[in-house]
Formats: sequence, structure tokens, C-alpha cells
Amino acid sequence: MRSVSWVALGLALFVLAGLTWGADSGHVREQIERRRIVPGLSFRDVRAALGEPTKITKTRTYWETKEDWVYGEGVDAVSLTFQEGKLQRITDGLRSAPR
Repeated sequence: MRSVSWVALGLALFVLAGLTWGADSGHVREQIERRRIVPGLSFRDVRAALGEPTKITKTRTYWETKEDWVYGEGVDAVSLTFQEGKLQRITDGLRSAPR
């Protein structure tokens, strides 16, 4: 009976780790190409579709609040820019478009 509980615990930790680790840039690109990630989505919608970003940078000015979410690293990185809580821009390597 003990071995079953260890297996169940291991499986639960594996699933939980998959939910909390950030998405890789390939998964992000796939979601963008399928038009599941589009401008106007909220933080919650993007996080539900892609998972946790690799890095978040917040910028606040008197007029606005901006967040850049980065998925992946280096040349494979995909950046999502939010203004006032809504996705505004998707930047993929050298290409940048307010898709």
C-alpha cells in the first residue's frame, strides 16, 4: 500500500511541476500561430494558455503601466508586451508586429 501512495505522490508532483514551469518558446509560437494568443487578452488569459513566463519586467509611469513577459531565452525568446493589463504587442526575435 505504501508504494501506491509514493507513486501517487510522484505523479502529483510531476503534474504540478508541469503546470508551474514556464512554457518553452516553441509552445508559445505554436499558440500564436494558432491565433490563441492575440492582442487584447488579459494577463490571466495568456497565463492560462502559456504558463508562467521566463521573465517579467514591469514599468510604471505617471500615465501607464507596462509589462513585458519573456518566454524562452536568447534568440529563441518571444516577448509579449502588456499595457494596462491587456496584451498589446508580440515580439518574436527580429520580427515585431502588433498582431
